[in-house]
Amino acid sequence: MNFDSLLSRIDQRYWAVLLLLVWGAVLVFFNLINFTPYGMDEGATRALLLDWSIADQVAHPVVVFGMPDFRALMFIPLGIYWSGSIIAAKMFTVIIAFLAIWALYSWSKQTQSDEVALIGSGLLLIAPITLLQLDSIGVGPYLLLMFGLARLADQKYRAQDRAITGWYFTQLLLVATAVTLHPAGLAIPAALAWFWTKNPIESKRRNQVLMGIGLTVTVILLMQAGWIALTWLANPLPILGTAVLGFDPLELTAREAIYGAAPFALLLVVLVMDRRFLTTDILGAILALSVIIGVLAADGAWAMAAIALLLYRGTVGLIRVNSAIRVSNFAGQRGIVFVVLFIGTTGFMLVDQGHARHNVLDVLPPEDELIRTLAHEAELSDENFRVASQWPGRTMFAVKRAALPLPPAQDDPTKFMQQMKGVTHIMFAHNDPNNAPLAHSIAGLSGDAQTIALQTGGVIVKLRTAAPTPAVK
Repeated sequence: MNFDSLLSRIDQRYWAVLLLLVWGAVLVFFNLINFTPYGMDEGATRALLLDWSIADQVAHPVVVFGMPDFRALMFIPLGIYWSGSIIAAKMFTVIIAFLAIWALYSWSKQTQSDEVALIGSGLLLIAPITLLQLDSIGVGPYLLLMFGLARLADQKYRAQDRAITGWYFTQLLLVATAVTLHPAGLAIPAALAWFWTKNPIESKRRNQVLMGIGLTVTVILLMQAGWIALTWLANPLPILGTAVLGFDPLELTAREAIYGAAPFALLLVVLVMDRRFLTTDILGAILALSVIIGVLAADGAWAMAAIALLLYRGTVGLIRVNSAIRVSNFAGQRGIVFVVLFIGTTGFMLVDQGHARHNVLDVLPPEDELIRTLAHEAELSDENFRVASQWPGRTMFAVKRAALPLPPAQDDPTKFMQQMKGVTHIMFAHNDPNNAPLAHSIAGLSGDAQTIALQTGGVIVKLRTAAPTPAVK
């Protein structure tokens, strides 16, 4: 038996595990993941804090923040076995991201070819947006995994004879989880409803699926679970620019918007030119709908879905364009593809190098620099330290002190101080127009408030007359 035949007999799952181990080792060895408590996603911090508090049986103010997204369910093993471990949480997200990309690889391989699947998956593994989402434990990897599992659940359920099976409820659980993660998660119920209306197995099962999907989405929306710290109707161009350029807090968003225009234009081309496939394939439809629906709340999770669609389906279009050249040699058949792949890989790796440099130098976004300033303030304060923060989950995660959401604005300084009883500090983004009424209320406090930090990311105000709430006897 020669070496090639031996390799071919090795199960593909073992290769996947080996690739995961290598990828994870590279991420850690080259400092591509920051294991500090800064730069975290607000929703992820709330879900982790909730699980950790339940596992350790500790009363925690995180319950006042509202219902977290269903990442809290996925984080249950972290709460049970690795409570308080940031390393475990981030490595868990690495595994989730790999499983998501593996699901996309299998889909692309089955619907197109090994070539497309390898190019798309390889680029997505090293894409700057992937590293950003891993660093922040963002929604993106979890959302893509839900997309891949939704395709599998639909295939398994359609292959069964009965209307109510385990795969039926699995499908509804995936719908519920995806909807709590991000508005782009609505793409799963929308695509399922469309395909079951367009191509039902039988009318009874179609009605059962549509009823289950509609009820699940309605219940989740009424619960108001998830959708934490979203910015609605944000300009998608800077977000896409960050997705391909990586994070650089020293650069202006105008530069990122310029670089984001190219992938946004290519994305539109893919959606239009590839519409026949995207409307006949369940996962293709989910990705396309996630980009269209999610642009209403464009952020890193939306950008990761958009880049995934662009890499996998854009590669298909690029190969078609290259194959249209009537030259039989390699340069004619794959020359353009090779050049674009070389440029994309080199560009991503250079950005990744800059990302690793930021981690080594401990460079943080402005908001996290503000939170770190508050953490230093907390170290010098007594046990009565308590903050009202615009980012309560991230603040509590990094400062390791009790944090509460921002209070409502009050025109009367006396009433404002009464509702702030027990709070010693307030932290918020002073440049955010939504915080203008609160800034006006604090300005009216006169000598009762002292600004101790004014940075690009926001302001920290110390309440001089604030006192801890007396204990109830």
